Amino acid sequence: MLDKKLEEIFTDKKYGTYQRNLDAMIEHSNYHLGQISLIKKMLLEAAKN
Repeated sequence: MLDKKLEEIFTDKKYGTYQRNLDAMIEHSNYHLGQISLIKKMLLEAAKN
């Protein structure tokens, strides 16, 4: 995606720019990755007991 496109409004002004939405998707994915990591740790601990 070109830098110019990243600065454009995403579908509607209330959603901000393409850049803002990409950043939000990355942040949200990291959040869920953290959740998965915690669940995996809990399951591994439970399997030991």
